[in-house]
Amino acid sequence: MSDIQTVEVTSIDAESRQMEMMAKLAAQKLTEHYPNHLWMVGWAPGMTLVIKYGPADAKYGYTVDAAKASSISEFETAVVFGGGELLERLNIPRGAWNGEFPTQQYAGIKEVT
Repeated sequence: MSDIQTVEVTSIDAESRQMEMMAKLAAQKLTEHYPNHLWMVGWAPGMTLVIKYGPADAKYGYTVDAAKASSISEFETAVVFGGGELLERLNIPRGAWNGEFPTQQYAGIKEVT
């Protein structure tokens, strides 16, 4: 089972507190659907969730408009879709990560050293 590590935000901003909880939920859902992958989840102003794939360059990511979700279920579906879409665009198979990086050089993928 993968660890989910979080950085606690001490902001008094209500949106940041809410988005911190949503980012944690998103990280949990991504880990459940795509085990062992290296996910980074954050947010931007305006209730935008930002999903990044750890081994990829920082310019690659997928955004989810959290404000558009009318339910937690809809939000979770958008997050799982976004994670899968990001993997697909980076030519990484969906599903559990086997610990090996692609042998081909894909645009945006860098080796972790």
